[in-house]
Amino acid sequence: MLNFLRKLRRNNLNAKYFKYAIGEIFLVVIGILIALQVNNWNQERLNKKKAKSYHERIIEDLDIFINETGEQINRSAWARKLILQTIGMLEAKELPEDKIRIFERTLHLYYQVPYRNPSISTITEMRSNGELELMDNLDLRKKLIQFEQEILSADEIFVLMGHHAAEQVFYIDQYIRSFPDTSLVSTDYLEIRIKANFKEMADDPKLLNYLSKFSVQWSHHMMFTRDLNESAVKLRDELVDELEKLN
Repeated sequence: MLNFLRKLRRNNLNAKYFKYAIGEIFLVVIGILIALQVNNWNQERLNKKKAKSYHERIIEDLDIFINETGEQINRSAWARKLILQTIGMLEAKELPEDKIRIFERTLHLYYQVPYRNPSISTITEMRSNGELELMDNLDLRKKLIQFEQEILSADEIFVLMGHHAAEQVFYIDQYIRSFPDTSLVSTDYLEIRIKANFKEMADDPKLLNYLSKFSVQWSHHMMFTRDLNESAVKLRDELVDELEKLN
């Protein structure tokens, strides 16, 4: 009988120890789960903060892009207008006194077509860091990546246009002399003046043809840049809406 009671007591103690051990394990598991949840909350908070920062920076990139391409569009329209006016004077074989400055400006800038667009550097940074997924809006993310590719494609087209125009520049340049304007003294810049034989240029149909090609090149530049500018404005509006959701 005594042995039976001892055995029963021992079994009760083992059961208590077992329950205690189970309780300890349960508390440890609960602690781990809570720690993981807190860590997840912290990570989500950090990701949201970083996503907000990325959205703000992309908007800033787009603001710069919109402003600079807007200026390029205006410059392209102005350059094309000057070239067309100069072509008109060459075809008429007349250079009025009040149009000499237009003629000189044309010869100074006709070939200076920009061959690079501003980049959206934040997108490149996000890709390099493997953090594109921080932008939850998948549709917007795809649009930004596509827009980045459109910029690169436009740049490639502009560079090819520049390469193809090299021969035309060399040909037109044979009629032009550039020299510094010593009447203007400045430590910030050097004014360059143009001197050209208008009559010889007017008698050269090949030159007129080459010059007309540059008016087309400026038109193409304006067209591509305007399309990119309009896309940037739309993307900026979408990003602003998305940023409001993150606040």
